[in-house]
Amino acid sequence: MPTTVRILLCLFSCLLLSPTERSNAQGASDFYSQKTIRFVVTYEPGGSYDIYARLVTAHLGKHIPGNPSFNVQYMPGAGGLIGILHLYEKAAQDGTEMAILPRDVAINQMLRPEQARYDARRYNWIGTISSYAGVMFVASRTGVKTADDLRSVQVIAGSWGPTTETYITPTLLNALAGTKFKLVTGYRGGPDVDLAVERGEVDGRMSSWTLLKTQRERWLNDKFVVIPFQAGIRSHPELKGIPLVSDLATTEEGRRILEFQNSDAGIGWSVVAPPNVPADRVAILRAAFDKTMRDPEFLAEARKRGFEINPATGQELEAIVGRTIATPADALVRLKNILATK
Repeated sequence: MPTTVRILLCLFSCLLLSPTERSNAQGASDFYSQKTIRFVVTYEPGGSYDIYARLVTAHLGKHIPGNPSFNVQYMPGAGGLIGILHLYEKAAQDGTEMAILPRDVAINQMLRPEQARYDARRYNWIGTISSYAGVMFVASRTGVKTADDLRSVQVIAGSWGPTTETYITPTLLNALAGTKFKLVTGYRGGPDVDLAVERGEVDGRMSSWTLLKTQRERWLNDKFVVIPFQAGIRSHPELKGIPLVSDLATTEEGRRILEFQNSDAGIGWSVVAPPNVPADRVAILRAAFDKTMRDPEFLAEARKRGFEINPATGQELEAIVGRTIATPADALVRLKNILATK
């Protein structure tokens, strides 16, 4: 078909649309032109959430029609809850604000409903950059070499809030596996705890494997720390021989509780938009995210910096969140009781 004819047919089709339909079609494609998207990081600078936020925002804009710029802003506090509630209650609802929320956002909705004044199912889940592979690292000076040693050696673990993995996992292991963790809270985030480890104030913490191997490679090379167990529900290929956290439980009930607590591994580092963003803009953001995850430049930068990319779509995330929140309430009673006594 000649080009002129195609153009005329296109113009004729547009004329058949109602004024509202024409406006919506144009708005969906042109909305982001000359816009700046505020991208919220719910933890302190320097941690894994910051790293992944910087990586994805450096490439996402070129796949969004209009090529908006990004402004990364930090909103730490209360184990990420301040940023969670901001995105839910106060953030712009027009698609100009996004965030990487804590991966335990759905679990904490069930465990702490009095604090979790949100419904994780209402967020617009855009996509996962990478699923989560967590580890516990412990300073070698403690004498800990294996997970069994944690039952006889007191390890002082640093944490930045009772709703975070850094607090919940050691607490559960004390109750379900007979470990002897002592928790020290009040830190602002991972970088502060790491500094405390170097100073000898605490002995270790829960961390992402990606962050540890890229940001603290010297610790591993110098054997300054050891890894007694890994988190998640599947063993990481690079951590063969290191037990999963659920393997440490001394009862089947304990294993089930630890497996539930780690069910958020599939959420990992996920990009999220507020609840009331128009559906057409959510579709644009999801499509742009999926393209970014296949972008050769994005993937090359991730490989160069040692970041794992294991993406999932927004629809897949919705399913994970839905399954987590559908967990029967009676299955959480023991878990809540353990945490309530601390």
